[in-house]
Amino acid sequence: MLGVAQTVTRGNNKDIIIADWLKTWIDRFAGRHAALPVLDVLASGASPNDSLENRLVWLVDVIQWIRRPGQGDAPQSASTVQVQAGRLRRFLDLLDRNPEWKVAVARTLRSIFRETSALEMFSETGLPQHRGLVAEMSERLARKILPPQNSTELGILFDRLFNDPGDDAWVGGLDESTLQRFKALLEFEVTPAEEGWNALSDELEDALFHLAAQIQVAGCSPVIRARVHQQRVRQLPFFNFGNALQAVLAVREKSDTKSFAADLNHLRGLIEASHQTVEEVLKHLENQGVSTEVVYQLEFLKASLDRFEVLLELNFSAELPLTRFTAFVANLIRENRARESVTVLLRQNFHLLTRKILERNGETGEHYIARSPKEYREMLRSAAGGGAIMAFTAWFKLTILGWYLPGLMQGLAASVNYATGFVAIQLTGSTLATKQPANTAPALAAKMHRIREPEAIENLVSEIVCLIRSQVASIVGNLALVIPTTLALHFLILWMTGAPLMPTAKATKAISAVSILGPSVLYAAFTGVLLWASSMVAAWADNWFVCHRISEALQTDRRLVRTLGTSRAVRFGLFWKRNIAGLAGNISFGFMLGLIPEFAEFAGLPLDIRHVTLSSAMLAAGAASLGPYVLATWPFWLGVIGIASIAVMNLTVSFSLAMFVAIKARGIESPERHAIYRALAKRLRDEPLSFIFPVGAAHTNPSAPNALQRNF
Repeated sequence: MLGVAQTVTRGNNKDIIIADWLKTWIDRFAGRHAALPVLDVLASGASPNDSLENRLVWLVDVIQWIRRPGQGDAPQSASTVQVQAGRLRRFLDLLDRNPEWKVAVARTLRSIFRETSALEMFSETGLPQHRGLVAEMSERLARKILPPQNSTELGILFDRLFNDPGDDAWVGGLDESTLQRFKALLEFEVTPAEEGWNALSDELEDALFHLAAQIQVAGCSPVIRARVHQQRVRQLPFFNFGNALQAVLAVREKSDTKSFAADLNHLRGLIEASHQTVEEVLKHLENQGVSTEVVYQLEFLKASLDRFEVLLELNFSAELPLTRFTAFVANLIRENRARESVTVLLRQNFHLLTRKILERNGETGEHYIARSPKEYREMLRSAAGGGAIMAFTAWFKLTILGWYLPGLMQGLAASVNYATGFVAIQLTGSTLATKQPANTAPALAAKMHRIREPEAIENLVSEIVCLIRSQVASIVGNLALVIPTTLALHFLILWMTGAPLMPTAKATKAISAVSILGPSVLYAAFTGVLLWASSMVAAWADNWFVCHRISEALQTDRRLVRTLGTSRAVRFGLFWKRNIAGLAGNISFGFMLGLIPEFAEFAGLPLDIRHVTLSSAMLAAGAASLGPYVLATWPFWLGVIGIASIAVMNLTVSFSLAMFVAIKARGIESPERHAIYRALAKRLRDEPLSFIFPVGAAHTNPSAPNALQRNF
């Protein structure tokens, strides 16, 4: 027994040794704290005569030792910042007790400063780049995957030294006395051969000129000049940055205090004027549409102006405390970390674009909200027209299925059929219920930034009630005519050809396809996603059309004027301006409905679409083809319940996605949303019928736009 126990113990010990070795190896590969040398080894390992790469590796290890969480070095209640500052002081104390180590460390640090350049760190680290979204994302992903490159540029070294999310906190929290001790270490026993080791001040001036040149090029670019009232290049504030900076340096060398102050104030005035010009361009984007190129340019200009202002302070302000410099370094760390993040890149570059797209969707959504009884009746009428058109669309779909085309060709034919039906609804002024939510949600979100007062919340709740009521009217109107029209088509075709709309097997399958017991609810939710996606395509197309001034170009195009005449060319351009969003959204939605099921079948994915109006037409066609007896069967009534669930999922998913994105783009906080939910629950309790019929007119906002001004 004893021998067996000893064997088991040895086996366990061997497993523990292997596990410890594997953990140590992984820690070394990942550069974790457990793989770091002890402090004495770090302090004694500095060598100014070693290769630059080895010195940089040593410096990275030192920073990582300072960064690592404290275990026995500080009380548990101490903040992380205090722990890191205490570690730096402990490192300095150890060097004070060992002068030989201190000399080696000081000379090693000075040699790193002497053999590296800080120009890129000052003027480019953390700033947006001009590579564009795809190229910048690829670059960031490559930096995350590939090993760090060797470079003599401190900006590249930044990625290796400060790669932890909390580095900016402890660096920015270092106190003045600790920083003075570190400065004394850098200047400890400087030899004549090391004179000129600190070129940071010269590189700081070079960085100012480098930034000034980039600001001048970016600020005077055509995309900026086209969006400001003053378009002459020499009168733009960006144009004079380099000359103004040169003048400040010239008077400082002459020790002309009065002129120096005047020229420095003039340069700061140019910075302020540049910020105002950037705001002017932003207002232009709000009114005339967003261009991603301009968004990139503005992000770069704003960040470069802020960096230029900080470098100006560091270079020309006398007797700044060392904490001001560490605050700048901490900000560099934050900006550099943000530049490494793919998520931050997407958020920064698409926030303004998303907000503008949602605002254009919101403008469209206003036309889908019926507030008065008259508008409610008009909504029913227009929705009935949409239902009739959808019945013909469903009939053509059955015809296409009868052609037995190959998968892709059948998908293309179905896409054209759907798109034609949706466009016909748009051009005839009719309404399709499921197209409403993705457009009306941004219209609501546009009003949510003014909900600080109870009266504003009450008005917003009234708007939500009108929206829900309008969607109920649209669904009722669609279904009220899509089913009778489908039945009329069935009997017409039966009279003309003697055959029903569907064969028996296909009719049975059509009824079971919408059953509540099948996957129709999940397919309906997916269709809601497509509805929302098509609304974003519509808003993007509208934004692109306005941003590039296509309408004005069409109205003045010489070929169109010669062909159509001046007045017709103007009407042609206005037609596209009014309808481009609707055409883009409807056509894209049609092709999504037609092609995605075919691609899913090709890939072997169990994915299909369920649109409430089209599904209702197919259910009606199937029931008519099977005969009246089907009304007494369970599959038919399960299909009716399935239609109701499809309607709920279509509307709920598309509305929820649109509202979620709109709220995120506008930065609406949770307390505001909860206040809206409480007020909405109270209205539902007090006036439940107002969610279905136009009652409670006292809550209607008479100043709201007319719901019948429908361009989409």
